[in-house]
Amino acid sequence: MTIGSFLLVGLLLLQHTCADNPNVIAANLSTTITANVTATFQKTFFFLLDSDVVSKKPVRISAKALNASVHNPLIVTARQILGVTSFTIPLNDEGYQIYNRVARTLCPQWNVPKSDVKLFLAVDVSSSENVRREFQLRADYVDNFELIENQKITANVTPSTPMYFRYKFKPTQLDGPVLVRVTSDSDTCATISVQSDMCPIHDLMYDIEYDGIFQSMTRLAAITVTPGFGSSGRKDFVVVVVVHPTDYTCEHLGHELLDQIRLNSSKPDPGPKPVPLFNQRKNVIISVETTMTYREYIFPTLITVGLLLIIYLLAYVGTILETEKFIRGFNLGEFEYQNMSDGEAEAGVSRTESSLSDTSDYTESNGLLSRANQEIASAEEAVKSAPTDYGATTGYRRHKTQDSMGSVDYCEDLNEVLEIRRTKVELNVADLSVHSNDYKYRLYQWNLIPIAIFYALPVIQLVAGIQLIVHFTGNQDICYYNYLCSRPLGVVQQFNNIFSNIGYVLLGILFLLIVKHRDTKYQAAVKEKPILGKKYGLPQHNGIYYSVGFSLCMEGLLSASYHVCPTGYNFQFDSTFMYLMAGLLMLKIYQLRHPDVNPHAYTAYIFLSFTVLIEVVGVYLQTIYFWITFAAVYIVATLYFTSHMYYMGVISLDCGIFARISHFFRTDFLSSPKPLYMDRFVFLILVVTLNFAAAIMGVVVQPSDFPSFLLAVFLINLLAYFAYYVIMKFIHGEYPYPITIFCGFLTMVTWICALYFYFSTVTNWQLPAALSRVKNTECLVLDFYDNHDVWHIISSMALFFGFVTVLTLDDHLLNKPRNEIRVF
Repeated sequence: MTIGSFLLVGLLLLQHTCADNPNVIAANLSTTITANVTATFQKTFFFLLDSDVVSKKPVRISAKALNASVHNPLIVTARQILGVTSFTIPLNDEGYQIYNRVARTLCPQWNVPKSDVKLFLAVDVSSSENVRREFQLRADYVDNFELIENQKITANVTPSTPMYFRYKFKPTQLDGPVLVRVTSDSDTCATISVQSDMCPIHDLMYDIEYDGIFQSMTRLAAITVTPGFGSSGRKDFVVVVVVHPTDYTCEHLGHELLDQIRLNSSKPDPGPKPVPLFNQRKNVIISVETTMTYREYIFPTLITVGLLLIIYLLAYVGTILETEKFIRGFNLGEFEYQNMSDGEAEAGVSRTESSLSDTSDYTESNGLLSRANQEIASAEEAVKSAPTDYGATTGYRRHKTQDSMGSVDYCEDLNEVLEIRRTKVELNVADLSVHSNDYKYRLYQWNLIPIAIFYALPVIQLVAGIQLIVHFTGNQDICYYNYLCSRPLGVVQQFNNIFSNIGYVLLGILFLLIVKHRDTKYQAAVKEKPILGKKYGLPQHNGIYYSVGFSLCMEGLLSASYHVCPTGYNFQFDSTFMYLMAGLLMLKIYQLRHPDVNPHAYTAYIFLSFTVLIEVVGVYLQTIYFWITFAAVYIVATLYFTSHMYYMGVISLDCGIFARISHFFRTDFLSSPKPLYMDRFVFLILVVTLNFAAAIMGVVVQPSDFPSFLLAVFLINLLAYFAYYVIMKFIHGEYPYPITIFCGFLTMVTWICALYFYFSTVTNWQLPAALSRVKNTECLVLDFYDNHDVWHIISSMALFFGFVTVLTLDDHLLNKPRNEIRVF
């Protein structure tokens, strides 16, 4: 028998039953029915349906209890061909509030074949009490059930009256996603779910998360849906709106365990029970909008790559031109010793060094002067007259001589002499570039590679796992995206946020190529004239430059990893190599004129790793005790680094550090009318004041975004030291080449633009997901990039231009003897 035959038989039985049984009632749609039931007499209402209408519009039933109690509610059961729906009235929603009126949209009868025979809907109402309970019942077709592209539907929803609407993809839309936008002028908490158009539809608080994609919502929800997104692979979907009985879900972060760790609580504290909010009602406006197709992604991606390739081209031309100037600086015709051989030139420079190293450069109040006057002459003479050999692995020169006692090692004498030299009032680069430091600085780049690999692999593994969890659970409250500018690709929800990091990678590679090109040209020139690498210009150690360029590439990779699922608890992925770049760049600027004083690679990386450890602790443990401890460590570290800079590395970190600091303080400050090194003193006083203020501000204000606070500290110190370096260059009559000034100008302009977009936030993971989505905005550029994507692109350019500025900052000194280049 066909379905039509079954329906015909059912209708005949229905007519016979209604005639013989008064508790079986034939009812009409769009009519309010008032009746009563007891435990022994239940009522069954049959509604005749039009098969042509019901295939397009589902039926919505509404029931209201007039005198039933929550302890003995009425049970309403609706039976259709393709499903059964039941609920109770009054409804006790999660124990917070009682609702006498309940409305549910029944499962649409989409798969029932069209027939001339009428369909029917049976609604049973029963009670468990012998007391007569009255109720009202009504069934209606749902008008405006179909969502139409770029048209809005308004709905009024309460916790007991959830609603959903259907959207059908057009054949022309099957190659791209659509955006489901739900807006409201109310802060009432709700959940928006997108599910496949298959029965059953989960439209209750306890089951809405069982299928599809869902978001919590206050004023905005935005879900990007691709054809065939669900597990069933169906192309069409329904949009479900459920209002919460309380606003707890939208006002809390949803990471109870992590929140407890941050509160430093040993036992979970559930906090006060959410207070029931009466009249929880929400007016929502639902619309479905078309977005970019996958093919349309090609244009903005090509534009981005093309812009970066233009920078490549300009950098190539600029590098060729500047390299020629760079190499022309080595033309011996420009040097003072143009008519001498290499040996004669070296001897001449040595004589100049000797004259500049005379004790007249010392100040009598210097604590090391008395011993220096007695020992420096004999020690230097022994060092210069002894034969030399070079350690193959250390790069340090060791001096040996023979006497009756055997071999005598003059390495300690050399270090003592160098330590005395550093205390001169007026230092030159020749005083601080005695050692062969090339291997020392090469370790920066080779140590960074395994560090980056071991750091990046777990990061990629973790974020890939989180993305799969988000994809399969459908919970879009986990990741903080700009959902109004979501451009998905495969399982990746926010492809545009990931792709916009390509600038860091490509420009990092470009910087590495520029450094390599300059390094090759320089080594070729030095090979032809070795005196150039020993006595002229600043020592060209490029290990830190290679590390900075590699860090820029890694920043792009890890920033992309972070944006796979951005949250507050993996933000360190995005900021770790920012710390590295800031720290390495400060070290590089300092190393330019202090190559013998700069720390070893392992010391620098241990310090930077300790910084990352503090950052991670600060994410989870932002208590007053943490901030006090952090401020104390911060202040001690500031004092040590400023002392190290003031005394050019004489203050070393060991057991005698406090005795040395006390000694220098007495001899240099208490017994002297003014500081020995006035320019350094003024700068370091400003640095100490700035950093002490930051430490105190941390304790008083306790910023909730600790990683950004720590990164700001690094960047401010970097900017302060760079400004000091540039000012001192101009004071000493050193004027950079135009290319340096031009790159510095580009750095300033791009940083101003980048910071504008950075502070124009479109998400905030310090807020619950529902409140963060209120900040979401439309795409800003090419209908593909939002504010944060523009920050990625422009900041990568700003970093690149800044690196080139530092790289070329002292190119004009290449033809100047090192003993004439001042240290500051």
